[in-house]
Amino acid sequence: MDSKKSPSSKDLHSEMQESVFYMSDARDGLPSYETIKKYVDLDEFEKETPAKNSKASKATAELYVQYCGYFSAVSQKIEKWASHRRMLLKAVDSSTSSLTKIKLYSSKGKIVLSAVDVIGTTASLFLEKFNVGWATTLLYTSAGFGCLSFICSMFDITKTSFVMEDILKQLRKDADFLEDIQDSLQRMYSFDRNVQKLFPHGIDARVVKLIQEPYTARRSNPENYNSVIKSLSETSEKTLIFLAVIISNLRADRNLLEDKEFMANAKTFAKSRVAEIWWNRMKHHGMLPILHKSKLFTYLNSLSRIESMPIRTFPLLSTPVWHINGFPTVGAIFMNSMVVFDAYCDLIQSGKTRETDLLQELKQTLEVEYKKIMDVYQKLTPYADE
Repeated sequence: MDSKKSPSSKDLHSEMQESVFYMSDARDGLPSYETIKKYVDLDEFEKETPAKNSKASKATAELYVQYCGYFSAVSQKIEKWASHRRMLLKAVDSSTSSLTKIKLYSSKGKIVLSAVDVIGTTASLFLEKFNVGWATTLLYTSAGFGCLSFICSMFDITKTSFVMEDILKQLRKDADFLEDIQDSLQRMYSFDRNVQKLFPHGIDARVVKLIQEPYTARRSNPENYNSVIKSLSETSEKTLIFLAVIISNLRADRNLLEDKEFMANAKTFAKSRVAEIWWNRMKHHGMLPILHKSKLFTYLNSLSRIESMPIRTFPLLSTPVWHINGFPTVGAIFMNSMVVFDAYCDLIQSGKTRETDLLQELKQTLEVEYKKIMDVYQKLTPYADE
């Protein structure tokens, strides 16, 4: 059998020998490979057409039907979540634009109103020295404009709080959808168990992990490590599944390679749609790639509360009572000047705030997560084109 093999086949076997040594994760890895090579031509395996009416093909067909039944509920939940996530992304985008406009309008309003307060208060200070009768009227009129500036600030703060709270509620709902989907995927353990029953000794999860994630392998032979990675990357998924099956069972019983029924079952399974789905479930641990968003949740939660308003807004809260409580006029002018400067800084930043920056970061995170989840969903769904 070996004499008929082409040079390319020999090269593949040479590389695969090193791979199998790592896959088996055992001291007898090389002898195991020699046994496999004696009975299996991996090139021929790639070309072979699996038997359609065999016992194994019927078993895989039944497993496919079972998986479709399980996944139909998951599919409905994912479609519902995906619809909500798209709506959430639009809401985040809309909220970012809304907060930017609010900040721009409130900044312009505070600049104008507080500037009028500063000018009016300054003018009343000079007029008072000349005993002009309406100096006091001008002083309190200016304070009225200061009150309007305060109202602009409070509108900005309150509106921002409501917007962030709404996004936070939608995020919590989104998280609930994902948690429900994850629970449904975890409950599909019976499918995984039935796959294991197809073979005498199942399929060792450690072997599968070493094939799918060779970088996690023990580097007991560093000189062969790179060739192992190269070999695995150039090997088809069907062949990797086939090797995972026979290596897992060979480690328990070497005589199984002489069992024609076992070998036929392994080949049929490895080339089935069920094997592809199962392989992807193992690769993703049967779960969706949910990103860690607790930091964003914490920030959103803090920004959704009015009591968490920035410390620089507090001088605005005192504006209406400066003159009423006899606050020194010069001090009032200084504080209102700071308000004007602060609003001007917001204006030259084009309305960007920590809230809008956070929403932009959130949108990017949600988009990346959405893409990853939908990619995994396409790999796990039985309805994708084969």
